[in-house]
Amino acid sequence: MIRLIRSELLKVRTTNMWWIFLLISLVFTGLALWINIEQTKSELTDNFTAYPQGDPPSNLTEEQRAQFEADQRQYQEQEAARVAKAHAAGQLAKYAANIYTSGQFFGLLLVMLVAILIITNEFYHQTATATFLATPKRTKVITAKLITAGLAGVLFWIITTAISVVGGVLYFGAEGLTNSLGNWTAQQAVLLNLLVYVLWAVFGIGIGVLIRSQIGATITAACLYTVGTWAAIIVLTLIHELVIKKDWVLESAVYIPPLASSHVVGGLATQLGEVDLPPRWAGAVVLIVWAVVLGTIGTLITRKRDIA
Repeated sequence: MIRLIRSELLKVRTTNMWWIFLLISLVFTGLALWINIEQTKSELTDNFTAYPQGDPPSNLTEEQRAQFEADQRQYQEQEAARVAKAHAAGQLAKYAANIYTSGQFFGLLLVMLVAILIITNEFYHQTATATFLATPKRTKVITAKLITAGLAGVLFWIITTAISVVGGVLYFGAEGLTNSLGNWTAQQAVLLNLLVYVLWAVFGIGIGVLIRSQIGATITAACLYTVGTWAAIIVLTLIHELVIKKDWVLESAVYIPPLASSHVVGGLATQLGEVDLPPRWAGAVVLIVWAVVLGTIGTLITRKRDIA
């Protein structure tokens, strides 16, 4: 098995796909980090209006002076509320979790595409026959590919998380806020995000086995992931608003893999609004079930399919 994994890693390292996807992931992570930081800034200063400070001008009438002092009091009250909101540990940790998992959406897509290429390259370059002749036990080959894809997911997670955490810590430090690295909410989001990256790598292997065409598999997976995600939100929202006006309709979004991934890091609540969603770990359970199903199906199909 170790030799098989080394062989799979060699196949990945000797192609351009991994570092091209990694560069793309870095770009999207940086963009997502900037957007999340700006969104956090906006929410921390929401409903905040600046009022004049200092001593009132000497040429004001009594009525104007009274209004000036009232404005100052209102300013001080709003400033105190803003600071309290900014320093509320629970709320700030949610913002930190969102920032520290920046770039997840496109990062998962790219990891899945890398995993798809790991399996479909064998068919595209017609090396599958030689691979399975060298290792007749096909389950071992698929297992090695799953492990290799998982390692790719870990690599993507490490690099994107490092960028997001460093950027987030610098932002919170500049604002004079705690970075929430010691808060379990932020830690849980980062750790579950690692699991999500690995599971989407497993999805990629499963899809690559089901659709052996390299172009067909990548296009199908990319469309289902991107278009399907937003289409699912729109359809569920329309059903909730027009047909079945029950909260469980929106809550069922957790069972859709891309939305389950978003829920793991707390993003689904933002997309669906005030809905009583299950705990974040429920999204991880959903992803694990999907990964097991796709991985099992892929292994069984590969064992029985004629490769020649």
